[in-house]
Amino acid sequence: MKKSLGLSLVLVSMMSAYDMPSFKTDGYIRAGYQNHDVDSDKSYKQDSIGGKLSIYNDEFKANGIGGKVSFYTTNRLSHHDNNGVNFFDENSDSYSILGEAYLFGRYKKTTLKIGRQELDTPFADTDDIGMIPNTFESAVLTNTDLPDTTLLMASVKRWSGVDSPKPSSFTKMQNDNPVKMAGVIYEGVKGLGLSTYYYDLDDKVAGDIESISYAEAIYNGNYNSIGYEIGLQNANQKFKGEGSAKVVGYNLGVNFDEIGLGFNYAYNKSKDHSATNGFGGGPFFTSCDDSTIDGMGADIKADRYGVSFDTSNYGLSGLNLGYSYLKITNPTNQKTREDDYTLEYAINKNLNLSMHHIVVDDKINLDKYKNTRVFVNYTF
Repeated sequence: MKKSLGLSLVLVSMMSAYDMPSFKTDGYIRAGYQNHDVDSDKSYKQDSIGGKLSIYNDEFKANGIGGKVSFYTTNRLSHHDNNGVNFFDENSDSYSILGEAYLFGRYKKTTLKIGRQELDTPFADTDDIGMIPNTFESAVLTNTDLPDTTLLMASVKRWSGVDSPKPSSFTKMQNDNPVKMAGVIYEGVKGLGLSTYYYDLDDKVAGDIESISYAEAIYNGNYNSIGYEIGLQNANQKFKGEGSAKVVGYNLGVNFDEIGLGFNYAYNKSKDHSATNGFGGGPFFTSCDDSTIDGMGADIKADRYGVSFDTSNYGLSGLNLGYSYLKITNPTNQKTREDDYTLEYAINKNLNLSMHHIVVDDKINLDKYKNTRVFVNYTF
């Protein structure tokens, strides 16, 4: 922590020396509660209060340098059982961490960020499903010289947060070298988003993942008052000495805006090897609150059905209700089922409530449980 504090002071002093615009602050206060029922005799609970405080200068529209530091904290109240999504560290204790501490430099349409930062890419993402998200120690270079195109290159060395082995400290992403990443995002066609990424993990341990390639296309359109979405994805994950996991998927959605109803169907299929989410929640279209195709074995297929209801047209603005049903099937016809019930309520522009009730019957990994998570967030 002393090293992190020293880095943050260096960032602040460097930004001040270059006559930066005035510093700004933002963040959120978050209260979380979780109940995890393994069976009728075992119920595990966690409750916490915490949040995030960021100090930064405005990122320049033209040339310049700047930086940001963000402090995250989660503090147990009365329960800290280590089941479900862990709100705390690997020992189920409260912790605080300097999760972001980076410098950035911009020249024309090229930006370089170096240090601890939040990332949201297909296989390295924040996955903010608990109290403190994943953050990454990395160097990220982006360029927008090409019309409607973002080019990205990154070297990611360490991470912390909800999915990492030791949430309260930054640990290596892999045994030896950093994860090297490159991406291209194209948005030159109205309604269409195209992206492709490559991750070079360069791990030398037999059975570990060596590389991931990923491509995605999502089109959003409207017909009168009906909105629709069509998505396609493809991933190839190469494992040292064990072949590759090949994953394909598609997503179909339709929204009837006048009545506030939305329907969705998603499909994924993996071949030859068990797939992985990488470092975070993963990009797969069929992912639910808890269950994904990660770790479900080779040659599986997944179907997810969803329905959502927005009450804005019925006198209650900001309330959204949802239900999803996921079925994952392996080659021996063993099945994993998850039912998700969600409520999202934006009470006002700063205060929101979210509730998730999850029922899992995992016959592939022989696991069965119910999980209820409730969060109250106040942003400032």
